[in-house]
Amino acid sequence: MSPARTVLPLRRLARGAAALALGAGLVPALEAPARAADLLPPGDLRISEVYGGGGNSGATYTHDFVELRNTSDAPISLDGWSLQYAAKAGAFSTGNTLQLTGTVPAGGTFLVQLAQGSGGTEALPTPDQTGSLALSGTGGVVALSNASGTLTCQFETCAGETAVVDLLGWGGAATFAGTAPAAATTNATSVSRTAETGDNAADFTAGAPTPQSSGADPTDPTDPTDPTDPTGPVEPGAVVPIAEIQGTGAASPLAGTTVTTEGVVTAVYATGGLNGYVIQTGGTGGDIDPATAEASQGLFVHSPATVGDVEIGQGVKVTGQVSEYYEATQISVAAGGLTTPDAELAPVEPAVLTGGFPTDPEQRERLESMLILPAEGDLTVTDVYETNKYGEVGLAIGDQAYRQPAETLRPGAEATALCQQQLDDMILLDDGRTTNFSTATDVPLSYLSTEEPVRVGAGVGFEEPVVLSYSFDTWRLQPTTPWESSATDGISFEDTRQATPDEVGGDLQVGTFNVLNYFTTLGEDTPGCEPYTDRAGEGTSVRGGCDPRGAWGQDDLDRQQSKIVDAISTSGLDVVGLMEIENSARLGEEADEATATLVAALNEEDGAGTWAYVPTAAAYEAAGSDAGQDVISSALIYKPAAAAPQGDAVVLAEDPAFANAREPLGQVFAPVGEDSEGRAVQGEPFFFAVNHFKSKGSKDAADASLPADPVQGNSRTSRLAQANALNAWVQEQQEALGVEDVLLGGDFNAYTQEDPLQVFYEAGYTDLGSTFDEDGWSYSFDGMTGSLDHVLANDSARERITGATDWSINGAESPLALYSRANTNVTELCQEGPFASSDHNPMITGLDAEFAPASGGGNGNGNGHGNGRDNDNKGPGKNNGTPGGSNSGIGKGKGRQG
Repeated sequence: MSPARTVLPLRRLARGAAALALGAGLVPALEAPARAADLLPPGDLRISEVYGGGGNSGATYTHDFVELRNTSDAPISLDGWSLQYAAKAGAFSTGNTLQLTGTVPAGGTFLVQLAQGSGGTEALPTPDQTGSLALSGTGGVVALSNASGTLTCQFETCAGETAVVDLLGWGGAATFAGTAPAAATTNATSVSRTAETGDNAADFTAGAPTPQSSGADPTDPTDPTDPTDPTGPVEPGAVVPIAEIQGTGAASPLAGTTVTTEGVVTAVYATGGLNGYVIQTGGTGGDIDPATAEASQGLFVHSPATVGDVEIGQGVKVTGQVSEYYEATQISVAAGGLTTPDAELAPVEPAVLTGGFPTDPEQRERLESMLILPAEGDLTVTDVYETNKYGEVGLAIGDQAYRQPAETLRPGAEATALCQQQLDDMILLDDGRTTNFSTATDVPLSYLSTEEPVRVGAGVGFEEPVVLSYSFDTWRLQPTTPWESSATDGISFEDTRQATPDEVGGDLQVGTFNVLNYFTTLGEDTPGCEPYTDRAGEGTSVRGGCDPRGAWGQDDLDRQQSKIVDAISTSGLDVVGLMEIENSARLGEEADEATATLVAALNEEDGAGTWAYVPTAAAYEAAGSDAGQDVISSALIYKPAAAAPQGDAVVLAEDPAFANAREPLGQVFAPVGEDSEGRAVQGEPFFFAVNHFKSKGSKDAADASLPADPVQGNSRTSRLAQANALNAWVQEQQEALGVEDVLLGGDFNAYTQEDPLQVFYEAGYTDLGSTFDEDGWSYSFDGMTGSLDHVLANDSARERITGATDWSINGAESPLALYSRANTNVTELCQEGPFASSDHNPMITGLDAEFAPASGGGNGNGNGHGNGRDNDNKGPGKNNGTPGGSNSGIGKGKGRQG
């Protein structure tokens, strides 16, 4: 299962996933919370401004107000919604709840006029709705709710309450979103949204109130409040070159000044929400070295009034006010501010960057808003997690996706610095739209399609130029017009899908597969379960409220199961350790019921008797447990024609180290086969244990005193304890079972050089993935690839390994291709076949069977730990038999010739 995506620095949460819902709770109003609240990134409808000084002493406006803004491309009805107010240390109440009515226009505002004071000199613009809520002039809490009932949440719980669409605490309020409330206000100031990180303290700024009703001209949802003073150091009417407007620093030296400039239109965003166009100095472009370039020659023109009057290639002269909007230079042009240049402008050429795509922020600044054409190999897909939400594809600089530093470096200052550097270097391929596809489900997705899958690690080809832009604290590449289709977007993505895994050799293939919450107990059949739904409102998988964690209905399970069966059947694996499978016994059902169901489906695909599973009930009973500690467990399945279990399974149950993880499950297997004459032979046994350590996503109390580690994440103390417990347990099992060769597989939730893996390296184990498949990886997180899934071999088993590979069928895919995301968007990405059968890649290793001879009739006298006998040695010890005979003991057979 994916770790929570808040492990690493929250640099990109302005457009990231919403904070996890914690649920409403009745919390006594005693004091402010001791910790920060969840971030609450705004949705399509948000609070844009709050003013509580209306009519107070020193106020200009006579009324309090709350201004809402719709950033989407469609109107939003407020019927059934509410606006709610609480004092700084108080709770929401029925008397302070206003039922909203009306509609917020696409890209527009909605002004709610509230209580009137006895002072003030100006009325508000004609409001869209009126109410009597009396806000404080210095601080309080305002919540926008998509429900009519009064909210019961308070303090840090409110930011995660599902009924809270947006939340603003300001002026020392005890209830807020993020790290702290927004700044306090006075009777002459309001708090206005200037950013979208989901943190009140960072997103809202105090300043002069600027109320806008829906009757105002629609503006870009990211339209800044322009300064009202048009004066500046520029002579009115003079044409100021774009380079002078951009300047050589991070901000324009002419910000706040009204200027006239001219350029050639290189991009037009008349639809999609950006409401503007890009111009560039005529005759510029071509070969550019970012290291020696000076000021940028490109400029974004924010102009809803004139964007419909321009086209790419046209020369224009514009007059408007320069501003830095979220650190990006732009000019705002009103109706009448667009004219024709006095002379024809030379065409613009796309910039060809010598030396590759720059990572230095200053060099990127010199290219801001310019038309560029990246070269082959300049950029590689490194993140597709947000593509299905905002149409953003994360790109790494160079011809490889970014690698998780802990794959090659021990955690520490160097690894942390590299992690942050890669996050900073990443650039987003955007779609020229502000569409949120999680709500605009009938709008086709940008870039993602079944014909041209966009996968982590794929090379990107630019057949058409793009514009380098900056917004939401991130550098972006925008197409020159809003994205319409893969056939016309001018971008090509390398197809990196691999139908079958690389060959690993050996007589037996052993590996791991995370089946992503494969549950046969369905959500729709379990009281209390709540579903995730598709765009038709039909359940697809369990959201919460109950123990099951997998498919919602039988059709969803069938879809999930089909993909898993295709993947395992095609993998070539003979023995498979499964993670994230239902622990049926813990749900009160027959032990191993889910595992048996999956095996039956595999046998239906591959033929009756092809697959079997290792029963676990006896192992748990022997360990003093009735079942595993969690409803998710691990399992072992195998092909009887290739491997034979020796004795019963064993499980590390009731160990405190695994109180928050899934217990290791182990089994001794012996390879089986036939000799050249068709007689059965048995190979050297090995012990295989499947594991699933504690995830990085949730905190562990044992880590409370440790400094934050963005590379190792949370609960690293637990994982280290689990590694030590597993290592000690395996040594005990080797002695008890009389077996030398050991393979440890599973989801260790640790990258290759992290501390838990070091425990095994020091004990003599080898990580087979990094040894045989240096470029392989099993999981993608926050734009970096790495292996959380491993197969480790001890020294004696390592001698038998012939190869290993990560089969990249899952980690590189968009989440929208998973079974649980079917019908999420009008563009359907969920298909039959092995791709996106989970979110982790399977790990496959090849093992030399070391078959004992079957021919001849001499004595096979065994000595060692087992009781060797002629022809049928069932003992667990080493068999030093003479040539001939049939030594089928668990130990290593020395009689290799017959």
